[in-house]
Amino acid sequence: MKNLLEDAIAEVYTRVSPQVANFCGCAKCRDDAMSLALNHVRPRYATGDPPRGAVLSRIELQSERGQAELISVVMDAVQHVASRPRHQTPPLGTPVVS
Repeated sequence: MKNLLEDAIAEVYTRVSPQVANFCGCAKCRDDAMSLALNHVRPRYATGDPPRGAVLSRIELQSERGQAELISVVMDAVQHVASRPRHQTPPLGTPVVS
């Protein structure tokens, strides 16, 4: 069983996160932002190999409306985490996106 939105959120996160000022992008902040985004969308589970229904869900997620919804949710999550990181300073060696 797989939530098809995990891959979609990860893909959008990769495109959106560099655009948010003061987002450090460390593993903790990445996981926090992606978890927050996933908690704000309806999950789309599929089973099997390949997962049944995955093609229809992916088509829906790749539509203009689907992409706009995902971008909005991920952008909000990244901005939220950037404004309230769970660490004081970025971990050593982590580039800060500004």
